[in-house]
Amino acid sequence: MNALLVFLGGGLGALSRYYLSSFIIRAVPSRFPLGIFACNVLGCFLIGLGVGFAAKSAPSWFGPFALIGFLGGFTTFSTFANDSLSLMQAGRAELAWVNIIASIAVGLAAVACGVKLAQ
Repeated sequence: MNALLVFLGGGLGALSRYYLSSFIIRAVPSRFPLGIFACNVLGCFLIGLGVGFAAKSAPSWFGPFALIGFLGGFTTFSTFANDSLSLMQAGRAELAWVNIIASIAVGLAAVACGVKLAQ
């Protein structure tokens, strides 16, 4: 059942990212990737709200559908940010910074390698 919830939430999250990002790009033309940036920031805010809500008393479907599925489809940046914050809150700031720096650096390198390989 959880896999179905993740699947449905992920699809809705991806569609939401597509439509919100497209809307922002049309509304505010910019060289900066403002649409995806807005989705990432909104996703971070929503995962913060969701984690706080889930800690109080969320129904069992909430985590798989909303946090993993919807926000995973909307943006994986929200999960990355939440993981980094959790490490900091657990007193593991050094691991949080390794996660932040390595994710960005290795992610950029992986994109560059993929582009190069595809050419």
